[in-house]
Amino acid sequence: METGMDALHHSGVQMVQYLQMNYKSSQDWFMFISFAADLRNTFFVFFPIWFHLCESVGIKLIWVAVIGDWLNLVFK
Repeated sequence: METGMDALHHSGVQMVQYLQMNYKSSQDWFMFISFAADLRNTFFVFFPIWFHLCESVGIKLIWVAVIGDWLNLVFK
């Protein structure tokens, strides 16, 4: 019998398999999104640009990136 974490892990594996089989042509797009969503790139590239253009958007961007990265670590 699967526990909650086993079921969550299994569904994650199924989702990855589905994406790999059905969206092979979108691999470059997924790689770009993975690069752009990386916390290091967000902090060193996107944050300074957005903070310069609109301070409130830059601050929101940092919060979203930090919380997203934290959730990623928690769910791993």
